[in-house]
Amino acid sequence: MAPLTTGAPPAAAHVIHAQAAANAQHQKGAQHAAPKKSTAPRLSPRHTTSVAKKATRTSKPYRVRSGDNLTTIAARHHVSLAALIKHNRISTPNRVLSGSTLQIPHRTTAPTKAAAKKPAKKATSKKSPAHKTASRGDATRSALAKRAVPSRTQTKAIIEKTARRYGVNPHLALGISWQESGWNQRVVSSASAVGVMQVMPQSGEWASAMVGHDLDLLDTHDNITAGVVILRYLTSNATSLNQAIGGYYQGLGAMQQHGAYDETKQYIRNVRALMERL
Repeated sequence: MAPLTTGAPPAAAHVIHAQAAANAQHQKGAQHAAPKKSTAPRLSPRHTTSVAKKATRTSKPYRVRSGDNLTTIAARHHVSLAALIKHNRISTPNRVLSGSTLQIPHRTTAPTKAAAKKPAKKATSKKSPAHKTASRGDATRSALAKRAVPSRTQTKAIIEKTARRYGVNPHLALGISWQESGWNQRVVSSASAVGVMQVMPQSGEWASAMVGHDLDLLDTHDNITAGVVILRYLTSNATSLNQAIGGYYQGLGAMQQHGAYDETKQYIRNVRALMERL
């Protein structure tokens, strides 16, 4: 799938597809022994009490920028990928569309019971999400460079066979995959979409759940399987072929809510033309 600048599976700036509130931890203050003729414990003067906080989930809007994907957005806002997907009811997490708005889940706190203050943690420097994504992409390219990959003719045959196996129109699978990578398994996008079908790692996990076993996106057969089962989901849940095609690029949820964006319309035209030729 194309970079998440544009929302699988089952979505494709490759947009669209959260976590239970964490219990606040409490630290007990040390106590001195009670003085004579008194049974009431006293808190040590070395510890001050504060009100413990119970986490509650709220959200704030975030406008997707060029180069974003769900993984980097989640990391940037310190939320889990699962929380982000669930909170936004994303059915196709392989892409996020630049310019669309996501709701970022975050925790607020409400007073509960007394607890001792914890010492502040030392600030540590962290690599930016974009840096991590770039590093992951480089590592993926390096790994793919060491793997044998089929020729384009062989890849075409694998796509057709896999599409028929899962009940997907082979011409649709061929058109999408050519638009995405030119049937080149070694293509890795700036957002870490991998291979012939340009599947994002999180979309690969989703596709693995659909087929019932782990799929290795670096393997051409598994990569094609992931893309095809995503297409099966899209064609089964979209109201038209154009919506399904756009869903692979923009995300089905975004297509249903907003219709196709201009760049998605061009993507659909490209794929429809390829379906006629391939």
